[in-house]
This record gives sequence, C-alpha cells and structure tokens, in this order.
Amino acid sequence: MNQLWFGDNLAILREEIATESVDLVYLDPPFNSNANYNVLFKTPQDEAASAQVEAFRDTWTWGNEAQWALDEIMRRGGSVASIIHALHSALGESDMMAYLVMMGQRVTELHRVLKDTGSLFLHCDPTASHYLKIILDAAFGPRNFRNEISWRRQSAHNDAKQGRKQFGNVRDVILFYTKGQKWKWNTQYTPYDERYVKDFYKHTEPDTGRLFRLSDITGPGGAAKGNPFYEVMGVQRHWRFSREKMHELIAQGRIVQTRPGAVPAQKRYLDEMPGVSLQNDWSDIKPASGRESLGYPTQKPLALLRRIIEGSSEPSDTILDPFCGCGTSVAAAQATSRNWIGIDVAFHAIKVIEDRVLTQFPGASFNVGGIPRDFESAQRLALKDKFQFQWWANYLVGVQALKEIKKGPDRGIDGQMFFMNGPRGWGRILTSVKGGQHVGAKDVREFKAVIDRERADMGLFLCLNDATRDMNAEAATFGFAETAHGHLPRLQIVTIADWFKGRRPVLPSLGHVSRDYFEPAKPSKPSKVKRADPNAPEFTFTFPGGKLDEAVIHFNPSAVRERA
Repeated sequence: MNQLWFGDNLAILREEIATESVDLVYLDPPFNSNANYNVLFKTPQDEAASAQVEAFRDTWTWGNEAQWALDEIMRRGGSVASIIHALHSALGESDMMAYLVMMGQRVTELHRVLKDTGSLFLHCDPTASHYLKIILDAAFGPRNFRNEISWRRQSAHNDAKQGRKQFGNVRDVILFYTKGQKWKWNTQYTPYDERYVKDFYKHTEPDTGRLFRLSDITGPGGAAKGNPFYEVMGVQRHWRFSREKMHELIAQGRIVQTRPGAVPAQKRYLDEMPGVSLQNDWSDIKPASGRESLGYPTQKPLALLRRIIEGSSEPSDTILDPFCGCGTSVAAAQATSRNWIGIDVAFHAIKVIEDRVLTQFPGASFNVGGIPRDFESAQRLALKDKFQFQWWANYLVGVQALKEIKKGPDRGIDGQMFFMNGPRGWGRILTSVKGGQHVGAKDVREFKAVIDRERADMGLFLCLNDATRDMNAEAATFGFAETAHGHLPRLQIVTIADWFKGRRPVLPSLGHVSRDYFEPAKPSKPSKVKRADPNAPEFTFTFPGGKLDEAVIHFNPSAVRERA
C-alpha cells in the first residue's frame, strides 16, 4: 500500500520502515543554503493580497539536537562514525556540521531499509556534495559508488554587472550509489546529436528514404578472439559473425559491397538505433514550469524523477523519498506503476501531495500516517513543534490562506478564510492558533483587537485544551456578525479537545462565486476584463438553478471583473 507520512523522517524510518523493504531511495534534502523558502497563495480579494507559509526553513544551526545526533552516531560506531568524527574535528560545531550529523543519521537508516539490489540517489548542490559523498562512501562502501550526475537545472545568469566574481552555478549534483554489486538497471538512451547524424548517417535508401551508415564487420583480433575465417563476396577475412548469421544478413540485404573487391560492410539504419546510452551529464531536462509548476520551492521536474525511477527499478517496486516536499517523486512513482513511501516534516507539504496525487491520479489509493487522529496525538504534536501544530490546526478548520513565518511578527494572524457575503462582497474570517498549555482570556482579548484592526468579519480562536469560563465570556462580548448566511458569532473558540468530540464552529458557506452573480447586469457601460492569473486557485460553488438541478462554477479570483 502506498504510504504518505507526516513527521520526522528519522523516527518514521526507524519505527515504520522494515529492513530491506525498499527498492529505490531518492532524497532531495535541504541544501544548507541559508535560504528561507516561502509558498505564495493568492487570496480572493480585489487587491490580490498574498499570504505566505514557510514550507521549510532551509538552514541548520548547531544546538542540542545536533549534539544529540553526534553523540548517537559516536555511540553506534562504524564507518559513518569515523567519518563524522573526522569532519567534526575539522569543521567544529558549525552550521555545516549540524547539517552533516543530521544527514549521517538518516543515511545509515536508508542503507538499512534498502534491499541488496537497491539503489540510492541523493540530490544536492555543490554547497555540501563533497561532504555528503564521503558520508555515503562510509555507509555504502566506496566500491558501490556508481555516478556523480550533473543536472543542469537552469540557464546561465550573467551577474557580472552586479559584481559577481565567480562562475555561475547552474547545476545540481545527484550522487548514485547501490547497496551491493548486483543492482537493478534499465539502460536508457538519448537521441543522437544532429551533427553526429549528419557526419555518420550519410546514405539514404532510394525507395524508402531511410538513413543508414556502413559499419565494419571484420573480426578484430582474428582467430585469437574466436572470430571465424571464410570468404564473403570474394573477400577472405576474419569476420564478426558466424557463416550462418552472415548468410542471414546477406539475405536481408544488410550486407553490401560498395564496389567489386571492396570489403563488405553492414547497413545500420538510423531508425533502428536506440540512441546514445544515457551519460552522467543531464542537460536535456528543464526545470518544472507552466502547468507542471506548483509554485513550490525547490520543485523538481517530473521528467527528472521518471528517469531515475525507470532506470533503477521495475513496476511494482517500492520507491522511498524521505524529504518528499511537493511530491514529484511520489507522482513519478504513481505514473510508472511503482509503490511509494513519502515522508515530510511539513504538514503543508503533506496537503500539497494529497491534492496533487488525487488530482493527477483520480482513484489513487494511499494511506496518510503521522497526522493527529485524536486529542492525545494532537497534544504530542503541539509539544513537539508549535509551528506544525499551527499549520495542522488551520488545515483542520479549512483555511484558504496561511500566514505563518517563523521569524518576524505575524501580526496576530495565523490563517484566513473567505466567503461570499452577498451584496457586501467578500467576507473574511481570521484564525489564531495557540498550542501552549497556558492560554487565557488575555489571548482572546488580543485576538479581538486583531479582528477589529484588520476589519475582518469574524474570527476563530483555536487552542489545544478546553476554554476557561473567562475565555468564553470574553469571546461572547464580541457579539454577532450579520452575514448573508445568517446571524453568526463574531468570535468563536475552537478547542482541539472539542473537535475530537465532534463539536464544530458555525461558519458561513466557504464556496465562492464572482460578485457579478449578486449584482445586476449593466449593459449600458461595457466592462473591462482583467487578465486571469493562471496560478490563482479555483474554488467550486454549487447552487440550484437553470435547466440543471445543479451546476458547479470554477472561479478564478484574479479574473473578477473590474468596474469600468
């Protein structure tokens, strides 16, 4: 069964993935580039405001967690421990060392779960590829290193005018290892270069127009190499083929003599040649763009993952990606009839992958593990990672835009929801999430001020434990909001404890249609149409009317008509 896991991949590898159960591992871990990656979501407001969710913070800092990882590696011993010890002596307690000890733990587990015939592809950049190769040598053995693949991920950028004093970096590194000396391999080919075709395939069949070249069929090394000696078309030589095979090729018209007495040669047709066997320089695969692009940071193109998966596994094999991000490896595995296991520590990534798989492969079957299914597991998540708890809680109630940045002020807003509020236009609901143990009326009061400041219609205050009497009293003083969907509390407290007891907040319908649906047509004054943003989300709204019992409108918020 295909499996998607939310959580720390080290714990999931150790607790959930059996030894020698995986055929192929692809991992694209954060590159230690000290960059903050954000995913942008367009909100359905006229000013096209955008909110951000930090999908992951691509940086590593030495601290308690890194020290614990180092201590554990040293206790376990072995080749990886020796390399990590040497690197620690050279690099000290640096950010780079923090990255390497975390990777050292995970590489050890990935080696364990691979089958003896399995392969591993580690995608990285030159920032740390040289260190990672040493760690992989220790875990897999230098004899099992197969290739360092170069993928040209972008075109060259000329930054000389901005003062750049080094060569542009346009490639990523993919390190290819196998667990043993026998591994699964399917040779892949790329088309011949046009110049090569022009230089070598110089002949054309007059009746069919097929291009061909003439190849030498004499047997190098003569009898010493086992090549037979006999006469063909009046020429005696050692030949590559047996007499029987030679006669068969002559009957097929594959052996020709350009002139009497010339050494016969074999016709090789261009359209029968598979191409050039794939090399380690991949410049033919372009970055994800257009319809394929999800706007997710560091997204890899589907063609890249298909090449890796199809080259080193078979249908029904199991593919594992412990840093699966937006799920390109998962999508490639699903498209090529492989089983898959995806793991990511960001809850947002899990939701992106769920939507991607179900959209691209309707009816696909998979389980999702690690997501809180009861109060106790939600409590553990809140204690372990407050940011992931916030994102999970927001998705729980159905937010459409997340606003959460680990560094800097969030202005008291963790999420936003939008609803069509009749002739009033768009309505907005803000969320605030508190996963701590000490939450009180003061926090509710502060959130009321945020709702007023932002001129929002309503707010949801999400907290882990039961609300106190003072918190409920504070929320009640905020009164009610008059909406096109009824008379609703302006501020509601949603506790995770209540949620798992089946108690839900009272919300307006979150379906969306254009405001033109609520306004009379104005034929006397033509409307100016704003160009639709193809990256803006589409929302569905179901309503009765017309000749059909039910219709569904897909609404692109950026395509709302503007008044002339």
